[in-house]
Amino acid sequence: MASVIVKWQKCGKPGCRCSVGTLHGPYFWLVAYISKKSNDKRKGKYSWRYLGKNSTDAWKKLAELDKRFNEKYDLPDLNSKIHKLKQSKEKSISFKTIEQILTVGDATTDK
Repeated sequence: MASVIVKWQKCGKPGCRCSVGTLHGPYFWLVAYISKKSNDKRKGKYSWRYLGKNSTDAWKKLAELDKRFNEKYDLPDLNSKIHKLKQSKEKSISFKTIEQILTVGDATTDK
């Protein structure tokens, strides 16, 4: 699961406008939770990827990430595999089996 977060923040410099209430931002971030059951060393944590300060740039980066994800993972094929497993009488399906099929790397990681 992933979400886009918009943050406003203080820089911490003395005398800066943010110290009296006018925060810096907005900053756009993509935040993805990495499942505790994944093989990733960051499992159970959140992955933050900076998308930029401009909303147009953020949407462009999100579109590029979506394109890369779809190139790497064939979702119709994954759904087909799950359907075949469900129909199979020889193998009992567990959530763990389905998760192993669907486990994918962090889509926010750079190539």
